[in-house]
Amino acid sequence: MKNRLTHHALAVLLFSSYLGIGTVEANALGTLSEWFHENLIDPQDGMLDSSDYLASRAGFLPIPIIVTEPAVGFGIGAAVAYFHQPKELDSSVHGHAGPPSISVGFAARTDNETYLFGGAHSGVWKDDHVRYLGVIAKVSVNLTFYPSEGPQEDPDSGIRFNVDGTFFYQRMQFRLRESNWWLGANYLYINADNTFRIDGPPEDDLPDPRFGFEQGGLGAFVEYDGRNTTFTPSDGLRALLEYRNYDKNWGSDFNYDHLMAGLYHYTPFGAYSSLGIRLVGEKVSGDVPFFGYPYVNLRGIPALRYQGEEVMTGELEYLWGLTPRWTLVLFGGVGKTSDLSLFGNESETVGAGGLGFRYRLARKMGLQAGLDLARGPEDTAIYLTVGSAW
Repeated sequence: MKNRLTHHALAVLLFSSYLGIGTVEANALGTLSEWFHENLIDPQDGMLDSSDYLASRAGFLPIPIIVTEPAVGFGIGAAVAYFHQPKELDSSVHGHAGPPSISVGFAARTDNETYLFGGAHSGVWKDDHVRYLGVIAKVSVNLTFYPSEGPQEDPDSGIRFNVDGTFFYQRMQFRLRESNWWLGANYLYINADNTFRIDGPPEDDLPDPRFGFEQGGLGAFVEYDGRNTTFTPSDGLRALLEYRNYDKNWGSDFNYDHLMAGLYHYTPFGAYSSLGIRLVGEKVSGDVPFFGYPYVNLRGIPALRYQGEEVMTGELEYLWGLTPRWTLVLFGGVGKTSDLSLFGNESETVGAGGLGFRYRLARKMGLQAGLDLARGPEDTAIYLTVGSAW
């Protein structure tokens, strides 16, 4: 009984940080306890679960935001999401079921004075044959990039900069008949000011300490998505090939190409364990801004820490199901960068890994959430993961 209560307490903390429990429904039922057991307790095992609540939800939902990216520091925020009433699909005609349409307003701030606020809409239309994503946000982000080579023990060894402006993103994708194949296009536009925060003498290769810029890119992609769920997959394959061109025709001050290919494969082991494999390659060419170069994206390594004109990343993640609800996570990966001619950097190979845990928040949807502790070449970081880390 003591262990069961402990598990319940941990699960409530995780669930509260993800959803933010309101009281409107509770008042309608009379007491919060009645509402909680009616909506958030799984009758199958008596544990905290949000499957039925999320599947039938239509209306506003407050959601706390917790930021754990080491590149910008720890932060908190809040979002208000509106879940549109999901449409039931005829399973005899459609062998797929898409996520619900959601509209979100959000705001967050971190301890390095990065902040953002804005809105987004994710739409699922035409019996899940058309999916749309639109985002507009005001962003002021403080980051660091590292023109020198090799691991740096001193966190202040890089060059700090701030990008302050407006972010705009649009994406539309179309399912090919009833298959798992998608064709789509996207557009990214940023109008911002960049400011270098240099404590000492300016670097010779840097432009003016402060300059304004516009970055606009039009992309096209083809995707195969055969995963058993979009939340925390345990079986199936996802493959993506995307090309984006940045050019003055799309409102950009920079003229360059970005190519990305990704492969994600999941193999189940028993009822509750699975092995995930991620392989991602990126390449840029042309007049690339310093913040536009791809970087090694691994837990334990801050964003922009290791950049190159070409970057390859591979990672393994094993989800070991200790119980039907609780999962131990073991992960590790390696990233390799090519030479970066902008600053004369040579190629580098770095690794990172760690462990964590998950709680199965929505059994029917396969949604898990938890914490990861990751170690990279220079530092250790903690990540809050809701759904899939990838």
